[in-house]
Amino acid sequence: MSTSPDTTTSPKPHSTGEHRPLARIVVRQLAPLALVLFLTALAFGALLVQHYQEWADAVGLREQVGDHAYHFGRYTHDAHSMTAKLLADGERIAFMPALCAAAITGLLTGGEWGTRRFALTLAQTVSARRWFAARWTGLAVLFTALLLPLAVLYRFTVVHALDLDLLTYGIDRQTAYFTIGPVTVAYVLLGVAAGALTGTALRRMWPAFIAAPVLTWLVVAVLVRSRAALLLDVPARSKVEGMHGGGVFGLQFYDLLPTDSFLVNSLEAGDYWPYQLAESALVAAMAALFALAAFRTLRRRTGQP
Repeated sequence: MSTSPDTTTSPKPHSTGEHRPLARIVVRQLAPLALVLFLTALAFGALLVQHYQEWADAVGLREQVGDHAYHFGRYTHDAHSMTAKLLADGERIAFMPALCAAAITGLLTGGEWGTRRFALTLAQTVSARRWFAARWTGLAVLFTALLLPLAVLYRFTVVHALDLDLLTYGIDRQTAYFTIGPVTVAYVLLGVAAGALTGTALRRMWPAFIAAPVLTWLVVAVLVRSRAALLLDVPARSKVEGMHGGGVFGLQFYDLLPTDSFLVNSLEAGDYWPYQLAESALVAAMAALFALAAFRTLRRRTGQP
């Protein structure tokens, strides 16, 4: 009696080495974008360093004209001009990188579906989940790596100026102090996740390019203006007085970031880290929900587990 060979083969498990070609492909595809963003971040970093050095001129001016004249007079490096310059620097990193990350991720993700460029990769036993996960992770790492040094440098500058009492008093000082920090990076992750979701759901470049930053902005608007962070930062809740007449959607703007001046103006220096961490936790949770929704949508689109 003859026996026939068993032709049934079990799928080979993915080895760690199989991830390396995919990572190289993602790095190669993102390299031009990374170069442009790196040069932009480098130029802005140089500007931050230059402006940081100007605080020495502010100290010299105060010693020359006196503390009152420095804060309430009008000079080249007085408190008003230096605070305004600091706020202008903050406007470039408070929320614009998040919107940029959302728009670019939506554009690239929608473009993958629109042009079907990922079809060749999927034919080479790479699942759609792995392919898009690699691209989204690459974008998240890229934006985070470029933004984090800028946020740290800006924070260092703000603390330096505050310790020397070189800023104006009132909401501008509070805005500069409380707005930028860990939550700035969390906004970028939210933007990438929003771009992943809209690009996968819409599967078109330009609709996703528009929808991703809009979704990011609306979510942050609700989180900030509803004071949701105070649900986690209970001690700060009792300090906040006043509410903007427009409620949650009666928005004020610091760059394109929805801000709550009544909340910020009620916080003290010791509230910085609790408020930042609470807000970051909420934003990160929303980013995780968007990423999960993007993968679920991807599974429905492709029929792959």
